Amino acid sequence: MRRAKQALLLFVRSRRVGRVPHLLAHTTEALRNKGYHAEADGLEYAVEEGLGEMGLSLEGVTQRVAAEGSKQRGTLPAQCTGCGAPLVPDEVEWHDAHTAECPYCGTMVKAT
Repeated sequence: MRRAKQALLLFVRSRRVGRVPHLLAHTTEALRNKGYHAEADGLEYAVEEGLGEMGLSLEGVTQRVAAEGSKQRGTLPAQCTGCGAPLVPDEVEWHDAHTAECPYCGTMVKAT
Protein backbone atom coordinates (compact mmCIF):
# COMPACT_ATOMS: atom_id res chain seq x y z
CA MET A 1 0.00 0.00 0.00
CA ARG A 2 2.74 2.41 0.97
CA ARG A 3 4.63 1.85 -2.27
CA ALA A 4 1.51 2.11 -4.41
CA LYS A 5 0.63 5.40 -2.77
CA GLN A 6 4.18 6.71 -3.19
CA ALA A 7 4.24 5.74 -6.86
CA LEU A 8 0.94 7.39 -7.65
CA LEU A 9 1.85 10.54 -5.75
CA LEU A 10 5.18 10.70 -7.61
CA PHE A 11 3.25 10.85 -10.87
CA VAL A 12 1.04 13.58 -9.43
CA ARG A 13 3.91 15.68 -8.06
CA SER A 14 5.98 15.34 -11.22
CA ARG A 15 2.96 16.56 -13.20
CA ARG A 16 2.62 13.31 -15.13
CA VAL A 17 -1.01 13.04 -14.15
CA GLY A 18 -2.03 11.41 -17.42
CA ARG A 19 -0.90 8.04 -16.06
CA VAL A 20 -2.71 8.38 -12.74
CA PRO A 21 -6.28 7.32 -13.69
CA HIS A 22 -5.14 4.10 -15.36
CA LEU A 23 -2.70 3.11 -12.61
CA LEU A 24 -5.13 4.01 -9.84
CA ALA A 25 -7.93 2.01 -11.44
CA HIS A 26 -5.77 -1.10 -11.82
CA THR A 27 -4.37 -0.83 -8.31
CA THR A 28 -7.69 -0.27 -6.57
CA GLU A 29 -9.33 -3.05 -8.60
CA ALA A 30 -6.61 -5.47 -7.48
CA LEU A 31 -7.00 -4.37 -3.86
CA ARG A 32 -10.78 -4.72 -3.92
CA ASN A 33 -10.54 -8.16 -5.56
CA LYS A 34 -8.42 -9.25 -2.57
CA GLY A 35 -10.91 -7.78 -0.09
CA TYR A 36 -8.94 -4.63 0.78
CA HIS A 37 -11.78 -2.16 0.23
CA ALA A 38 -10.74 0.32 2.92
CA GLU A 39 -7.18 0.41 1.56
CA ALA A 40 -8.45 1.03 -1.99
CA ASP A 41 -10.66 3.86 -0.71
CA GLY A 42 -7.70 5.31 1.19
CA LEU A 43 -5.53 5.21 -1.92
CA GLU A 44 -8.20 6.97 -3.96
CA TYR A 45 -8.53 9.61 -1.24
CA ALA A 46 -4.75 10.18 -1.12
CA VAL A 47 -4.54 10.62 -4.89
CA GLU A 48 -7.56 12.94 -4.94
CA GLU A 49 -5.97 14.97 -2.16
CA GLY A 50 -2.64 15.13 -4.02
CA LEU A 51 -4.35 16.27 -7.20
CA GLY A 52 -6.37 18.80 -5.20
CA GLU A 53 -3.15 20.39 -3.96
CA MET A 54 -2.34 21.10 -7.62
CA GLY A 55 -5.79 22.47 -8.36
CA LEU A 56 -6.82 19.29 -10.21
CA SER A 57 -9.36 16.56 -9.65
CA LEU A 58 -9.32 12.88 -10.56
CA GLU A 59 -12.49 13.33 -12.59
CA GLY A 60 -10.97 16.22 -14.53
CA VAL A 61 -7.75 14.33 -15.24
CA THR A 62 -9.73 11.25 -16.30
CA GLN A 63 -11.81 13.35 -18.73
CA ARG A 64 -8.68 14.98 -20.15
CA VAL A 65 -7.01 11.59 -20.68
CA ALA A 66 -10.15 10.27 -22.41
CA ALA A 67 -10.29 13.32 -24.70
CA GLU A 68 -6.61 12.96 -25.59
CA GLY A 69 -7.11 9.24 -26.20
CA SER A 70 -9.69 9.95 -28.88
CA LYS A 71 -7.16 11.89 -30.98
CA GLN A 72 -5.76 10.17 -34.06
CA ARG A 73 -2.38 8.66 -33.21
CA GLY A 74 0.17 6.58 -35.01
CA THR A 75 0.76 2.89 -34.43
CA LEU A 76 3.34 1.94 -31.82
CA PRO A 77 5.79 -0.92 -32.25
CA ALA A 78 4.91 -3.96 -30.14
CA GLN A 79 8.02 -3.52 -27.99
CA CYS A 80 10.10 -0.63 -26.69
CA THR A 81 13.29 -0.07 -28.67
CA GLY A 82 15.13 0.74 -25.45
CA CYS A 83 14.20 -2.04 -23.04
CA GLY A 84 12.04 -4.47 -25.00
CA ALA A 85 8.97 -3.98 -22.76
CA PRO A 86 5.53 -4.32 -24.37
CA LEU A 87 3.99 -1.03 -25.48
CA VAL A 88 0.23 -0.65 -25.02
CA PRO A 89 -1.17 2.58 -26.53
CA ASP A 90 -3.51 3.20 -23.58
CA GLU A 91 -0.71 2.72 -21.05
CA VAL A 92 2.01 4.95 -22.51
CA GLU A 93 2.29 8.69 -22.11
CA TRP A 94 1.84 10.32 -25.51
CA HIS A 95 3.81 13.50 -26.13
CA ASP A 96 2.30 14.11 -29.56
CA ALA A 97 0.49 12.06 -32.20
CA HIS A 98 3.69 10.24 -33.20
CA THR A 99 5.80 10.11 -30.03
CA ALA A 100 5.14 8.10 -26.88
CA GLU A 101 7.20 7.44 -23.77
CA CYS A 102 7.91 3.90 -22.58
CA PRO A 103 6.39 3.56 -19.09
CA TYR A 104 9.22 1.26 -18.03
CA CYS A 105 12.44 2.96 -19.15
CA GLY A 106 11.37 6.39 -20.42
CA THR A 107 12.62 5.88 -23.98
CA MET A 108 10.83 8.06 -26.52
CA VAL A 109 9.30 5.74 -29.13
CA LYS A 110 8.17 6.88 -32.57
CA ALA A 111 4.84 5.67 -33.88
CA THR A 112 4.27 5.04 -37.57
